[in-house]
Order: sequence, then C-alpha cells, then structure tokens
Amino acid sequence: MSNMTPNTSSSEPINPNQHLNIPAWVNEDYFRPIIEKDEPNFVSIRNFTPIAATSPGDNYTSTMIRVIVRIELKDGSEKDTSYILKTMLESTETASFVNSMQLFPKEKQMYEVHIPNFTKLYNEAGVDIELAPRCLHIEETPECITLVMEDLKRRNFSNADRLKGLDMAHMSRVLQKLAELHAASAVNYELNGKYENMYLLSFYTEDNRKMFEAMGEARHAQYAKAMRQWGLPDVETHINITSDAKFFDAAVKLNEVNENEFNVLNHGDCWVNNIMFSYKDNGEIDRTLFVDLQVGKYGTPAQDLWYLITTSAALDIKITQFDHFVAIYHQRLIECLKLLNYPNSLPTLREMHIMMIKYGFWGPLTSFGVLIAVLFPSDKDSTMENMMAQGPEADAFRYKTFINPYYAKAMVQLFPFFTNRGCFVMD
Repeated sequence: MSNMTPNTSSSEPINPNQHLNIPAWVNEDYFRPIIEKDEPNFVSIRNFTPIAATSPGDNYTSTMIRVIVRIELKDGSEKDTSYILKTMLESTETASFVNSMQLFPKEKQMYEVHIPNFTKLYNEAGVDIELAPRCLHIEETPECITLVMEDLKRRNFSNADRLKGLDMAHMSRVLQKLAELHAASAVNYELNGKYENMYLLSFYTEDNRKMFEAMGEARHAQYAKAMRQWGLPDVETHINITSDAKFFDAAVKLNEVNENEFNVLNHGDCWVNNIMFSYKDNGEIDRTLFVDLQVGKYGTPAQDLWYLITTSAALDIKITQFDHFVAIYHQRLIECLKLLNYPNSLPTLREMHIMMIKYGFWGPLTSFGVLIAVLFPSDKDSTMENMMAQGPEADAFRYKTFINPYYAKAMVQLFPFFTNRGCFVMD
C-alpha cells in the first residue's frame, strides 16, 4: 500500500510501482461525478494524483490505482481524500486467461448484490458486521469493467507483511471473519436460491487443461532443481509426487460441488494482501475486512481454509496450529449460522476436520501455485506474463521464485505435513 498517511499532503505520495502504466482516462473528468456523489460539500478538484495502489508482486489479475485528490469544499476549506480504482488488465494473452474466469463480473456481482445481502442478514439479526469496503462506482462497457472503492487507508486500515504472515491474533480474527462471510452466504443460498453459474467456475477447467499441463511441463525441471537445494528430507520421493500427471485431473475434481455437503460462497483468494486490519490505540486489532472479491467460488469451505492457512499463517504456527485454526473457524461459523437461523443441520467440528482431509489436495495445489507468488519479495518482473511464459528467460525467473528462501522454508514444513495428512492422494 502507499506510505502516504491520511490527510497529509506536504510531501509527494510514494508510488509503489513506477512501472505501472496508468490509463489516460483515469483523470479528473472521470472522477468528478464520483467525488460529487461521495462528498456532498464538494466544489472542485484542486489536485489530482493517480499512482499504483500495490507493489509489483502484490496483485496479478487487475490494474490497481490509488487516486489521491485534494478537493475544495463549500465552506472554502480543502480536504485530502483518496480512492482505489480497479480495472481490467490491458489486452494480452494472459489478460484473456484472467478474463475467461469472469473475475470482474464476479466482483461486480459481489459488490452490487451479494455483500449487501449478507450485511443485510446480519443487520436484520441485530448485528453490525462489515465484510468489505464500500464500492462507490461500477462501470461496465463492452470492453471493460471498472470499480471505484473507498480507500481503506483513509480509515487507517493496512495489510500485514505477506513475507512474515499472520500471527495467532491476526489468524484468529481472519478465521472468524471468514466464518461470518461463509455463514451469511450459506443462509443467503437458502433464502434466495443458487448463486450464478460463474461462481462454479475455477481456473481448473477442461478449456484450460492444455495451458496448465504445458506450464507444468515447462516448470518441472526448474522446480525439481530448486527442491534439491531446499534441504528437504526424502526429496526424490517428493519430486516424483510433483511430476504426477494426475495433478490437473485432481484439481478439476476438487472444484466439483457435492450438494449433499455444507457449501458456501468462498472468497476464493483469501490471502494476506486481500485482508485488511484496523487497530485500536493500544495496538489490538479493531476491524478486519476482505478486499479483492474477484475469485468467488461456490463449494466446500475447505477451499478458503486450506488457501488461507497455506498462504498466510506465519511459519511458526502454520502446521502446529492447523487443527486449532479449523476449530476457531468452526466456533464462529456455528454462532453465525444460529444467529441467522440457518434452516439445515449445523456442521460439526468432526465433520469439518473430515472435510479438510477429504479436500486436502487444496493444500498442495495452493502451495505449488499462489504460495510461490505470495512469498516472493517485491520484484518488477513479478507479473502473470512472466509466471506463465515459455523460454529461457521465463525459466530463469521461475527458478528464482522456487529457490526463494521464504518459499523454501515453507515447503520444507508443508511437504511432510501434506504427506502425513494424505493430501497427495488423488484417486
């Protein structure tokens, strides 16, 4: 996030990504009606500064811009404010792949329909629960979808350090917030019917098989070479596991929905950078919110739980507190389901642990994919194109991400854990 603090303008805001190409249409004329609606006392824009909202490697599927403005108000005073604009990637092969997942239509629907429905359920139950930032503007054209949201930085929200991960206090709050999201989504399903078909989509579809299998083949040599440098016991056995031709089949199967089980609308991309925290004066966590609602997926809550724990729990608690994490989530889930009068039987903690084993392949799948990006320090070359490209330069970049000490330390813990849990069983 930008290092500029709220309501200060004496120094230039720090642009975390000088390489980001900011579209020319992101200008005062575009934002004036948005600001007029957001600020009733607005008169004019005195200063307009668009910069990158994230550092390289912090976001791969959209263009994120922080727009910092100084505005004049009706009483003659001036006020500094800011917004987050999120729009689709420029047209490339990678952008086509990202757009095929309907990420922006999903996020548009989340902000227009589902998040308001979820918060309404809690309000009607007498509880004020906030799940995501306010979305102030949504524009859809044949070419593009753009969203403008409040800048949570203005409410003193911030991200944790993705390289360090979340400690127990932060993990507990995120698990409870995830349970709040999931519970509302399950009740909403019962009240309003099935979610749109796009929420059944994942990256792992038959249409993407050739691309994923080609990527797997292209990266295997570098991945195996890196694994031999990690100090991983019984490394050759683990290398054989990573070359299993059934990986993609297992990923496709993993995304199938069993309607006889407890299902939710998963966040789908629940990792450190998509979670923001505000703090009390004494340093305690005050509020927790989710951002980036593009990858929603209806199905087992095991998806979000495995994804969150694998990517975002600090290394010293990732494995040792795994079962405790599931229990924390389950306790809050049951509280919220009861609060919202969920009409079906409540999932037991035992059933939740069984679910985590049944869908355990979400752990390896997450660790072989997104975790590589999560634990790779900020680098101007961290783009989806470089992650997916073919050729010697792309191979060298991928090897650099595989040999990264943050990732190596995590995988030395995770590989034995996944093996002992039976997570690699793909029949």
